[in-house]
Amino acid sequence: MSSTPPKPQFSIAVLPFVNRSADPDNEYFSDGITEEIIHALAKDGAIKVIARSSVFTYKNKQVDAREVGRRLGVSTLLEGSVRKAGRRVRISAQLIETESGSQLWSKNFDRELEDIFRLQDELSVLIADQIRQQFGHFEIPEPASSPPTRRIDAYERYLKGSFHFKRKDFADIQLAERYFKAAIAADDQYAEAYAYLAETYLHLAGFGLMESREAHELARNTALKSIRLQPKTARAHKVMAYIHFFYDWDWNAARKAYEAAVAAGLTGENEFITYYYVFLEKDYERALAIAEQVVEQDPLHSISHWQLGLCHYFAAQFTAAIKTFERAILLDEHFAEAHRWRGLALAQTGQFAEAIASVQHALQLSQGKGPAAYNLLQVRALMGERETVLAAMAETEYLDACDPAELYALLGMQEEAIDCLELAFTQRSTMMVGLKHYWVWDDLREHPRFERLYQRMNFGLDRNDFPSSPEWHLGKVKPQKALLNAEEREHYLRTLTHLVQEERAYLNAELSLRTLAAALEVHPNKLSWLLNQAVGKNFNEYINAYRLATFKEKALLPENSHLTLLGLAYESGFNSKTVFNNFFKKQEGMTPRAWLKTQRP
Repeated sequence: MSSTPPKPQFSIAVLPFVNRSADPDNEYFSDGITEEIIHALAKDGAIKVIARSSVFTYKNKQVDAREVGRRLGVSTLLEGSVRKAGRRVRISAQLIETESGSQLWSKNFDRELEDIFRLQDELSVLIADQIRQQFGHFEIPEPASSPPTRRIDAYERYLKGSFHFKRKDFADIQLAERYFKAAIAADDQYAEAYAYLAETYLHLAGFGLMESREAHELARNTALKSIRLQPKTARAHKVMAYIHFFYDWDWNAARKAYEAAVAAGLTGENEFITYYYVFLEKDYERALAIAEQVVEQDPLHSISHWQLGLCHYFAAQFTAAIKTFERAILLDEHFAEAHRWRGLALAQTGQFAEAIASVQHALQLSQGKGPAAYNLLQVRALMGERETVLAAMAETEYLDACDPAELYALLGMQEEAIDCLELAFTQRSTMMVGLKHYWVWDDLREHPRFERLYQRMNFGLDRNDFPSSPEWHLGKVKPQKALLNAEEREHYLRTLTHLVQEERAYLNAELSLRTLAAALEVHPNKLSWLLNQAVGKNFNEYINAYRLATFKEKALLPENSHLTLLGLAYESGFNSKTVFNNFFKKQEGMTPRAWLKTQRP
């Protein structure tokens, strides 16, 4: 007997909610609603949710649902608007099926504006509830007991900082630092702003704007401040994982910090885990699988493609890296990081003229600052321009000794390269983790001094010493845990059946998963799980099946012949013409009127 094929994973893009208020300063509120809905939907990991950076490319644009669905690879769009007048707010939302462009449902939420952040949380949960009722089980997080900040000015600065941070380019990371510091100045208890600032320090070191030791100690103190304010700040724990991995070289501590980040809500598709697999385990296949998953969830964000390109580069897959960096450039032609890494990959394939042009363009975009000048020397070293490179090195003061070490290695000057690596060890250079597997050091590996330095990095570790974590094994869908035991499951099934069949709760047109859960005295997440696992239906399928059966009974009664079909549908518990017609046609393969004709002689 063949088993029922699994349902395809539900996929959705939440387009930026439109600010229809007269005051353009209310933009932060509509953006905040959008972000909170994305967070509520993506938290569980059971559905495919397109990331913020990709959907915000459609901000303030007229879109065709079918075209957006094709570009983002999703079956469903959520779009909406926010209209604020005085102390009243109306949030309108509609769910659209991308294949046909038809509306699945729409709903208005009218509220008094007392606490903006609490309202954002409440509405994001209500809208996520509507989506869960339509498509099946995923767990929705409870609203935070307290808002991340009560200061609107702090929140606005935080949003601006996160915008620039997510670009991860030379000028943007400096702007991000400024905005996060401004957010903290407005609210010195803002845990998430501290977490972002901590990660910004790491990027400043990566761009050569701050010495590694200073940057990592600032990042450590700032991340720990974030954790003290809010222990479940996932980004702060991820920053600690970076520090333990790239700076402390404490592999156990890095693993534990990463697992703390996952427990706090960090998704498994993140750049830290790709670096772990690349540098410590040389598991390029897994790193690439994770990076490709990020691209799938964030297809219009240049950073996603750049990150995938880095994985290809460190795996010495240079042709694939070039193509991936070029996709990033197509999305953002001013993205200097993609241009400079494309140049390095081109140089590794011997395309030196194009490599120099690409790196020089990155140098131009960063106004002559940042790592592109160093990359230009890497290209010339690969070209064999020994004297040119050495002359330039003699005039340069390097913050990170791994940089001249790599240049010497490319020039075949082993002793000088190892001299620099030994200095890099004392500097706690982040790129020392590359000693284990990075191919640029392959010609040095049999040198006794390199072997001794390698031993000092303490790369030898027993993976069995690490606590097991299902989150650590990426590229797999996280299995759903049972939310009810066998006894609870049977109890709530009996109670549910009685409430719906005997008391005909489905006739209430305003019935929702949340109100039904309240009547059963069970958490909505558990009722959602019960319906999908034990009954095999989502909430709408389950309730509308009873409504449909009642409609059929009423429609065939002679005394109801004078009533409209829509009127009978409303009497049966349906509250929308569109929902009724769509559900009827899905179940019966024809319209209600066509079905009625088949039933009457």
